[in-house]
Amino acid sequence: MTGNKIIFGFLIMSFLIGCRQEAKATHTLSTQDSLQVKNSSKEAISTLKEFYFSMYGNDANNEDLKKKYVSERVLKRIDSLTSNPENLILDYDPFIKGQDYDANIIRKTLEIKPLNKRNEYRASFLLFGGTDEKRTNVDLLLKQNQEGDFLIDAILNDDHLNFINSLNH
Repeated sequence: MTGNKIIFGFLIMSFLIGCRQEAKATHTLSTQDSLQVKNSSKEAISTLKEFYFSMYGNDANNEDLKKKYVSERVLKRIDSLTSNPENLILDYDPFIKGQDYDANIIRKTLEIKPLNKRNEYRASFLLFGGTDEKRTNVDLLLKQNQEGDFLIDAILNDDHLNFINSLNH
């Protein structure tokens, strides 16, 4: 009888130790995953800051810069919405939700924060710096290209560039 109790106790302890090691391994994996997401998020935020500082840091609207930071599908959609001057669908800059801006104010007030879903970020800034001016919020979806660089792949709060009704999304 005592031998059975010892074997039974040994089996329970083995089971508990095994469960504990499995939980520890799961915790380690989730910690690695969260570190990857955190690093990925830092890189994405850095990319968006570079984009806004480059595009709106000077008065030149450089198409080559856009190609560095914006996916081909977004660039093609913008082209299709701005190509017909008689029927201009997109008559504003979708990355700032406006036509006019003060580059110094955008640089000084730019904030980039992650949203709830992975690879979604909000760029928030003032366009002119007026005392009653509300912040402009642009919600962006990023994706990594084959080289691992982040590209803006959609503007989530823009009806024309959110790709919700598109087969490409």
